[in-house]
Amino acid sequence: MTDFDGFFHSAAWYDASIDWSARLAREIPLLREIFGPPGELGLLDAGCGTGRQTVELARLGYRMTGLDMDQGMLALGRERAHRSGAAVDYVTGAYDELPNLAPGPFDGIYCVGNALAACASADAALRAVNCFAAALRPGGRLFVQILNFPLMQKETPCIRGPRVVVHSGVEYISTRLFRFTGNTVEVTNVTHYKQGRWHHHAAGGYLYAISPDEMDAWCAPAGLGIDQRLGAYDRTPFDPESSIDLIVIATKQIQGF
Repeated sequence: MTDFDGFFHSAAWYDASIDWSARLAREIPLLREIFGPPGELGLLDAGCGTGRQTVELARLGYRMTGLDMDQGMLALGRERAHRSGAAVDYVTGAYDELPNLAPGPFDGIYCVGNALAACASADAALRAVNCFAAALRPGGRLFVQILNFPLMQKETPCIRGPRVVVHSGVEYISTRLFRFTGNTVEVTNVTHYKQGRWHHHAAGGYLYAISPDEMDAWCAPAGLGIDQRLGAYDRTPFDPESSIDLIVIATKQIQGF
């Protein structure tokens, strides 16, 4: 019998709950396009989770570093890299610990999967952007993907899903409820599963609802010039009234230019 309560709080559940084939098929081509051919200084995956993107990009020739606070996630990433023969340097820590843990410089940094919003406050997210900028070489690029929170705030209730996966013979059906209080977002994930009869498990957390204007305001003082704002990985331009995502692509400015 599976310990379902423990399972739902594990890195294994996070990894199993995502259709990685579909996600990597969306993300990797655009990341390769934005960062170009593998460079000498490599890329940093900020908030790398279980390391799916880091391993895939390492297999494609990029020098990869992955940063995350969750040691369970990183353990899965290290196992995956070892099985794949991919050379990835995984580092345990928060974004604002970059200057000590992985100072770079890097050719590029990406923070996807809404991971920047997990900072849970404006001050923490701003510190993260400043640390990303400091860790980039001049001309290096930053790629950030978050949800289009201002659009979501107009929905009452705001629900995403369902997400359906089958893991070890058990079907899981998950939905997420987003409840906004100002710029703080309480996220509740409810998962239904059948083990003899139907059960459900709820887990929650908090995000900070970063706005497009905040991203603009944070990048310029950090020396980051925004090149593109996309609304999806298919390169659709960002539309505040319809885009599900906000993807910000910026370049660290060269002093004197």
